[in-house]
Amino acid sequence: MSTFQSSLNLYRDFVMATGGTQIFCPGCKSFSVCKVVPLSSLDKPKARRWYRTDHKDIAWFRRGRTCLKCNHTFLSAEVDEAFIDELVALRDRFIEQQKRTVQSVRRRARWLERNETIPRELAERFIEATAWWLTHASGSAVRAPGHAKRMYKSHHGWTVDFGANMFLVGKAIERCKVAINGALDEISEGRIPLKSDIINSLKTEVSGAVANANGHEYQGYYPIEDEDLIFGAQSIDVSDAAEFMINETCINDFLRNG
Repeated sequence: MSTFQSSLNLYRDFVMATGGTQIFCPGCKSFSVCKVVPLSSLDKPKARRWYRTDHKDIAWFRRGRTCLKCNHTFLSAEVDEAFIDELVALRDRFIEQQKRTVQSVRRRARWLERNETIPRELAERFIEATAWWLTHASGSAVRAPGHAKRMYKSHHGWTVDFGANMFLVGKAIERCKVAINGALDEISEGRIPLKSDIINSLKTEVSGAVANANGHEYQGYYPIEDEDLIFGAQSIDVSDAAEFMINETCINDFLRNG
């Protein structure tokens, strides 16, 4: 018996022993073995066959479930698959409608938009110095300064779209400005900051200036992988960004190495 067949048999025996089946668990967000539990344990009526009185063609068979992986307890419903396609279509339509509504609100209430404080020319040079094309035909990553020409002004300020993400150029520079001003305050008081500390601080500020396709900034910071904020085939190099900001402000000579 092959290892695969043996594993398959063990899984089948496990499912039979637990009385569960592998379905999507909304608790752990994965397909896991979930056993059937009495509806009464979820404080629900015992009836399993349900339909909507206002939409009688929407009918389903209800089951109580407990995920054996995360112990999440929930209700599942067996329903005609056509209703799932209808739900997706309605959700997509609703999202598009909401996007138009948000755009309308922002047009009426201009104060919601960020007043950009960073010159466009500076923002373009920042992108020219930091953008990379990771999957170039040459087989090696190459710089991608052309992305600077795609920059536009969103409600976040200067922005460049990378696939399903928005890199918020103006915010990245502005937040780096705050960090550099903090270093200048230290220098003016006779302290000499470590260059490595300033670089790490600038990298962190740049990694925080990323939003998703809906324009919502990520909570915390976008992950840095090998000094890059990776957006599919493109990236922003945070080391390049830190060096750019240090060179622009000419503070390198005031910093300690280490």
